[in-house]
Amino acid sequence: MEGFRALIPANCHVIRNGESMMIDATALVPGDLVELNDGDKVPADIRIISANDLTVDNSALTGESEAVERGPKLEKDESGEQIWQPLEAANIAFYGTIVCSGSARGVVIGTGDNTAMGQIAGLAVLTENNETPLSIELGQFVKMIGLLAVLMGLIFFAIGLSLGDPFIQTVVFGIGVIVANVPEGLLAAVTVSLALAAKRMHRRNVLVKNLQSVETLGSCTTIASDKTGTLTQNRMTVQHCWYDLRVFECPAVHNRVEWEAFMKSPAASLAYEPQSITFQKLQLICTLCNNATFLSSQGEDMAIEMRRPDFDLLSAACTGDASEQGLLKFVEPLRSAREVRDLYAKLFEIKFSSVNKWQLSIHVQSAQGRLPPVLVMKGAPERVLARCSYIMVNGQVFDLNSESRKYFQDAYEQLGGYGERVLGMAFRDLEGFGNDFMFASKPEPNFPTDGLTFVGMVGMLDPPREGVPEAVAQCRRAKVKVLMVTGDHPITAKAIALKVGIMDQAKVDDGSACVVTGDDIRQWGDLTPRDEQLKWDEALSHDQLVFARVSPAHKLLIVEHCQRRGEIVAVTGDGVNDAPALKKGDIGIAMGIAGKDVSKEAADMILMDDNFASIVSGVEEGRLIFDNLKKTICYALTVNIPELVPYLVNVLGGVPLALSTVLMLAICLGTDMLPAISLAYEEKESDIMERPPRNARKDHLVSWKLISHAYLQIGVVQTLAGFLAYLAVFNDYGYPPRVLPSIGSDFATSSIICSLNANLEPERCGYGCASPDYTLIPTPANSPSSVAYCLYGCPAPAPGTAVVDPFSEFSLGGFRGQKYCTLTCYSLLEDFPGGTLPSQCSAADISQLGFPNRQPLDPPAGPTGGMYWWAGRAQTQANPEYQRQVLLYAQSAYFVAIIVTQWANLIVCKTRRLSVFQQGMWNWVLNFSLVFETGIAAALLYVPFLQEVFSVRPISIVYWFIGVPFALTILLIGEIRKLFIRRFPGGWMDRWTSW
Repeated sequence: MEGFRALIPANCHVIRNGESMMIDATALVPGDLVELNDGDKVPADIRIISANDLTVDNSALTGESEAVERGPKLEKDESGEQIWQPLEAANIAFYGTIVCSGSARGVVIGTGDNTAMGQIAGLAVLTENNETPLSIELGQFVKMIGLLAVLMGLIFFAIGLSLGDPFIQTVVFGIGVIVANVPEGLLAAVTVSLALAAKRMHRRNVLVKNLQSVETLGSCTTIASDKTGTLTQNRMTVQHCWYDLRVFECPAVHNRVEWEAFMKSPAASLAYEPQSITFQKLQLICTLCNNATFLSSQGEDMAIEMRRPDFDLLSAACTGDASEQGLLKFVEPLRSAREVRDLYAKLFEIKFSSVNKWQLSIHVQSAQGRLPPVLVMKGAPERVLARCSYIMVNGQVFDLNSESRKYFQDAYEQLGGYGERVLGMAFRDLEGFGNDFMFASKPEPNFPTDGLTFVGMVGMLDPPREGVPEAVAQCRRAKVKVLMVTGDHPITAKAIALKVGIMDQAKVDDGSACVVTGDDIRQWGDLTPRDEQLKWDEALSHDQLVFARVSPAHKLLIVEHCQRRGEIVAVTGDGVNDAPALKKGDIGIAMGIAGKDVSKEAADMILMDDNFASIVSGVEEGRLIFDNLKKTICYALTVNIPELVPYLVNVLGGVPLALSTVLMLAICLGTDMLPAISLAYEEKESDIMERPPRNARKDHLVSWKLISHAYLQIGVVQTLAGFLAYLAVFNDYGYPPRVLPSIGSDFATSSIICSLNANLEPERCGYGCASPDYTLIPTPANSPSSVAYCLYGCPAPAPGTAVVDPFSEFSLGGFRGQKYCTLTCYSLLEDFPGGTLPSQCSAADISQLGFPNRQPLDPPAGPTGGMYWWAGRAQTQANPEYQRQVLLYAQSAYFVAIIVTQWANLIVCKTRRLSVFQQGMWNWVLNFSLVFETGIAAALLYVPFLQEVFSVRPISIVYWFIGVPFALTILLIGEIRKLFIRRFPGGWMDRWTSW
């Protein structure tokens, strides 16, 4: 609203009680009589009752930069009907516009919110900003992954408690499961992607106000673009001229060097002929009957500037209105306008008026008076022709007859059909008048203004910007529909649309392209809601569409109906009238040069060069952001499978835990963080602008195909690699894979007891007895200080031992069974060797002998006759520390296998469709992240103090290579899958695996 407040004038002239006074503009009321003068800001909506050559700049309201005439009369349309629409009325000056010239009086008909500007402000305030597609996608993903993570965490927590695991351990693992399911790098990747895109967009002269809007632009299916200044250059340029009864093209050149090169090219055959006497006369009139001049802060001669090959004439600053600037730049390459005007000094002038529709000036032809003054006139062709009696053809003057009038009419209609603004040119030598004659125009001109010789016409058009046709063509290839929405005349709008490629003549002919006017939209508004919707659907279903003569409310309706049809709409605008549509659109794009502050405030991004081609760059950047976010999520989700499967195997199969919670967090928050972020730096794939826009209803950030790829393809391969490395370590340290199932619960804290096969290899393994409760064994031989006695289980007697502890669970034949863990003097006789009570039980106090209350370890129970097994052979002593170290080495190998396969996963995720060999490895942040990831893993394994912190061990380099074949498999699967997607678009592989 601050932008709207800036439009309020401070004071104004008002007539009250017959007296003229200056009052605060906010004190105006309807019915006040207001005086307007040159340079005033119109303080309210005012009905003009008298005017003197009043022109008003309505650009603050409409965005059109050319001043418009205002007077007391009602204007009529082409059919002769009076215009009743306020924005098109010629007798209303609107609040916030500027008086360019002339003066007027008028009655206040609206103030504040009741003005046209106030209504637009109201629309802007009431129009709500829509949530961006990216925020919707991220919100849905966060909810989905958050729910999944918490649910899985609770499930594993409940399983752990049900199995009797320690509470704290179960809580920590539950938290680890939750963390493992959340791609921690996503937030950083989103921020980096958006920031990088904004930085790249800034280099392309686009200022991004809302970072998420860049991705929205990539998702857009429709661009509703303003015409003036966005698709066009916002400067009138001569396109054609008509003289000698023919139409010629007029090249828009930037300097004299370029003009000379053009005149030597084959294209010059269609252009004007500089040597033609008629053309030279036409050129003279364009120069003299023209008040535009070049601005030059250094005061340099334009003729000198024109000889510079790098000079841009078309961008040179000028005074005067847009049409006269266009004529000045048309003639300057042929001959310096200053030089011509110096030779033909101006004696008198009648400026253009809405009544006459022409402008004339009188100039000296000969300083010595040998030639009479010359009158030159330009204006509406039919008005100028009405004052002519002759016509110049091939340098000779002929009477103006019906045949020449027909040539004129045909050419006039032809140029008008191009959408050009046409001006007629004529002259007359004022015989009998001297250079010292006092020419006057009031009350009537004291010189003849008819009997002129018609020379020709020039057709001017605001030409398309350079690069716009190519940008529109690129939008078509990207399946983005471009709508032109303008306040200009339908003929002009259609002509520009054909020039820039928004419309094709073939499409116009077959009815798949059309022009919809503001009058059409107003007529639809009178229908029933259902019929109105059908009309909108019929119009918007055209392949190519132009909206002309539309109001701000119409522009808002266009956006709303496109969104109703499921379109993601990008809207461009520069005027105050565009603010509601800019806010309503999924992304609003304001013009940085021609745009008003109000439109810039309402927009999400600003085109600093007002160039439509920059929007196409934004589409490309937006698609790149979405692509890179999908890649980041795919990479981050993949590791969930090798992180979660070890716990499932541990719980369901009893295999010792292959990956600890600490290492799980080390992957999520350490090694995987930078690689996930590095994908935000990935360059676009070459086909990114060949794809259609994503379907916001179907193509989500996280789809089932992406989850299938991450979990069921890459994740499974990584899990297999991890378990192979894990099992290889166990096997190398003497624990073959067949003995691991069912012994996972206590492997790191209790020694296992194994039976051996004929090859002296472990056949079946289990656990024996727990450590005694030493507080219950106070005898001198078994005092609490002797804690090593039967710690982790009693030692097995070596072969040939003479005396065997009768209370031990071991005999000379090996492990006797877990039921012998609690032997005391009160046990059954058959539980003792030989079926006799031990001699110790004859002592006076036998209550504490043996192992009262010692418990067997959790299942599985050790096999009868088994021995302790570690270091690859049967042992007599328990050694759970050895087993703990083996488990740490195995977990370290599993961790390394994940890191190695994540290298391949990262490379596969670089592209969605292209081969990595086509994309190349030019993302140096990603390349560094591979080194970084490997370096972190190596540091954890081989730096001593980190080994203890993360419970890892320095595995042999051999175990690093176990994951390499699996990494190559991931690369091969990825390349084959992408090859089939490229070769057979829409095929089975594309439909079911392309994420």
